[in-house]
Amino acid sequence: MIDELHQKYIDTKFPPELVQMFADIIEADEVAKKVCIFIGRTERGQRGEDLNLRGVTINDIVENVMVDRLTKVEKGRSYTFHEIKTNIHRKTAERQVDKLLDMSLLFYKHVKPYKFLFLTIRGWQIVEEIVKNRAIRINQNKQ
Repeated sequence: MIDELHQKYIDTKFPPELVQMFADIIEADEVAKKVCIFIGRTERGQRGEDLNLRGVTINDIVENVMVDRLTKVEKGRSYTFHEIKTNIHRKTAERQVDKLLDMSLLFYKHVKPYKFLFLTIRGWQIVEEIVKNRAIRINQNKQ
């Protein structure tokens, strides 16, 4: 969602049923969940700092979000695949950001040559729901 469209719907919130549905959609996709939570965590950390331009770029996501990925390991003439924790690919990060933009969970401000990404009020609702669900699962596992 571009900044102008975001300003039009800045105070629009999701009803609780929709929040739960979007949280379930994001939680089903591990990469989308990591990207969404990273953006929220980074934004929250920037609130205390006195920066002129805050936000998250695709480069920030690529540098900081780690995912488990199958990589090819050669053994002589044959090869196998092992799961290794590495940084997310740029193309994957772009796809996940586009998905979150389409869901109206993010908006961006275009400052050449960057797009600074921010969570919308709806995005914050989803991130809070994901964190709440995670805390509930952790408490259930302890019992």
